[in-house]
Amino acid sequence: MQFDDVYAEVKRLAHVALAQHAAQTLSTTDLVHEAYLKIAQHQARPDNREHTISLVVRALRQVLIDAARRRQAQKRGADPLRVTLDPELADEAAGYDMLALDQALTQLKAQNERMGLVVEMHFFGGVAFEEIADLLKVDRRTIFRDWAAARVIIAHLLQEPVVPDPGR
Repeated sequence: MQFDDVYAEVKRLAHVALAQHAAQTLSTTDLVHEAYLKIAQHQARPDNREHTISLVVRALRQVLIDAARRRQAQKRGADPLRVTLDPELADEAAGYDMLALDQALTQLKAQNERMGLVVEMHFFGGVAFEEIADLLKVDRRTIFRDWAAARVIIAHLLQEPVVPDPGR
């Protein structure tokens, strides 16, 4: 499966991702192209639709996080971009620092890969839960449980400072 074959879907995912992160300064097309460049840079050749969506969502996440880092560096410590895992709490004050959220998601994926994929696909890629269930070949209820549990775990991780592992 080639990137060109799923361009329209990638553009839809990028549009949804940007809608969730309204403070982003990228356009949908810019986000799609940046994601494509990240994938092409690693010469990734996805085998199937699941692999393609996974690569695209990971690239979208990286581009969004890179943009947040650049914006934060330009502001030199000004307020970080705030995001929320709950669309009904879209108020910026209720959200989390996007860079801290990225770190928490990385920790979550290390503890539970599937939960991390659910958050990454839904939050950073805008993939619907039903589609995530199809892609991961699990029941929708499992995806809903993973999402609910992941939100609690991430909220807990964001309330505690991240202490680097001295062994690494």
